[in-house]
Amino acid sequence: MAARSRTSSTPEAVDTAAREAGREGAGSVVQTHPPRWREPARLVRPLAVVLAVLLVVGPVVRLAVDAVTGDPSLPQAWLTEAARLVDLDAEGNLPTYFSSALLAATAAGLAAAAVLARARGWRAWPLAAPAAVAALLSVDELASLHEQMALLADLLGVDAGLRFSWVVPGVVVAAVVGTGLLLVARGMAPRLRWRLVVAGAVYLLGALVVETVTGGMFRPAPPGGLEPVQSTAYVLLNAVEEGLEMVGALLALRAVLLALRVAATPGGVVVDLDPDRPVLSQRARAAA
Repeated sequence: MAARSRTSSTPEAVDTAAREAGREGAGSVVQTHPPRWREPARLVRPLAVVLAVLLVVGPVVRLAVDAVTGDPSLPQAWLTEAARLVDLDAEGNLPTYFSSALLAATAAGLAAAAVLARARGWRAWPLAAPAAVAALLSVDELASLHEQMALLADLLGVDAGLRFSWVVPGVVVAAVVGTGLLLVARGMAPRLRWRLVVAGAVYLLGALVVETVTGGMFRPAPPGGLEPVQSTAYVLLNAVEEGLEMVGALLALRAVLLALRVAATPGGVVVDLDPDRPVLSQRARAAA
């Protein structure tokens, strides 16, 4: 049709071509311009600001509230709840939700990359496997599933005298899962693989190593009593522990977002793989 319109110069031919083109495009969206792709990794910077605020506000508020604990002239219940909302050592609060959201976003990004890779006929499992692990870690942040491994450690008598005895079976699980992920990661592009390896190492440094140290500083509650005020050193080291976990999750999210691109089109938001930043190795793409 376009060829006829170029070779025909009469008004009747031009009018006929215009009417036929209108009928062909009536039921579809005509893309007149290429999509304007944007990098979702730009979201990492504001997320890093939120992370830094939580790491500062959490211990500051907790130490301030601990300093006035027992003062009858102050609203102790309100202060306790305010501290709990930002306490890095508590569950079901703002830091917990933030950490879970980072891991959930990482899982979603990896899953999207796996679907896009599969649509191209490539292997999806090098991306789908870490996506599943990130999703499980996100749920664990909300449900504290890892702490249930303390029951297994006590049952087997392998608590090693640690306050947080779940760390012992946790190291075994981390070693097994980590080894499996390293084997799977051989199918990733080198840059993405090493970015995720660094992110995982930072996360585990906080979740296992630093947590083991903080466990030795924890002051347990006496039988039938309330948990005593923790030392300043414990509160600050706990902030380091949780901070490493959140930084590791943010680094993993950044690694995934760098491999994606998004664009707003008349048909909606489009997500695609960045052709300049491959997610799979050449062997994984060729062997699919």
